[in-house]
Amino acid sequence: MEEAARDLASIRDEKRAAIVAEIPPGYSPAFHLAFPTLLGLSVLVASLLGIAALRPIELLTVPITLFAGFGFEWRAHKDILHRRMPLLGVIYERHELSHHVIYTDRDMAMKSPREMWLILMPPYAIVLVFLTLVLPLGIGLSHFLGTNVAMLGVATSMVFFLSYEWLHLAYHLPPEHPISRLGIISLLREHHRRHHEPRLMKRWNFNVTVPLFDWLHRTTWSPEREAAWRARRASRKPTRAVP
Repeated sequence: MEEAARDLASIRDEKRAAIVAEIPPGYSPAFHLAFPTLLGLSVLVASLLGIAALRPIELLTVPITLFAGFGFEWRAHKDILHRRMPLLGVIYERHELSHHVIYTDRDMAMKSPREMWLILMPPYAIVLVFLTLVLPLGIGLSHFLGTNVAMLGVATSMVFFLSYEWLHLAYHLPPEHPISRLGIISLLREHHRRHHEPRLMKRWNFNVTVPLFDWLHRTTWSPEREAAWRARRASRKPTRAVP
């Protein structure tokens, strides 16, 4: 048993070395973290400065936008990051065939800052998210509900995006890092760690920020819930007729 475990560890180390070797030589972890952070904060501040004569009811935009963000996160993680979809195969490969190969429930920590390449979204992702999701959302909200609602929606979207990136990075910091020792980070990290168990990753714990939709969809892992799910699957399998 111990020899088999060592063999699996050796295979994983070889795969890790091969994946890390594909990181571009000129890659800058500092730029990768700073660019989306500064751009997101700039959009956030600009949106807040665009608010005038705010009415209390307009503040409902914040929880509604966050709720939608948690739902989008759950759905995209489940149906795009862990399934090979047409035109989106590269995202699946980057996530399941690289990120999940290197980081398992037994070893979540990145070994060097260069591995941010495998944890954070590509630096240009925030631009794509803004142009394809946030900007159309802002335009639509402005047209139907006014400028204040639009600005709050855009600002909250940026908070959600940055929270996703920062929290995901925090979960993959070394355990001795001061951020890793924070109570709320430890709690959320454990939720994410379960998702990184290879046999669980396609079925459980898809939320990375707040596990609200895991709770709503009953995809928060527990031994009892997994056992019940496996029993239901087994009961649906067709039985072969005995000749």
